[in-house]
This record gives sequence, structure tokens and C-alpha cells, in this order.
Amino acid sequence: MFITQQTIKAETAYRQERTKREFRRLTRRTRPEQATKPAPRHARRTFTTAA
Repeated sequence: MFITQQTIKAETAYRQERTKREFRRLTRRTRPEQATKPAPRHARRTFTTAA
């Protein structure tokens, strides 16, 4: 196989795409499930302790 600039660029692009795919798959598998958001608190409740 001949090594030219085009083959080097193609191989680099291929490896980058594979790396991106692997990273996406890995993060998707290990990502913790989204916790439910707590109910929003009333705005006055946060200021009552400061007074």
C-alpha cells in the first residue's frame, strides 16, 4: 500500500470519527439517569430567613 497525503488524511479522518463514535457510546452508557427536578420554591420563602 502506498502512503500518500490523501491516504494519511483519510486514515486520520477515519480514526477521528471512530474515536468520536466510541466516546459517544461510552458516555451514553455511563450517563446517570436524570434526577427529577424539585418543585420550584416560592420566591418570598427564600427572603424570609434574611429579615
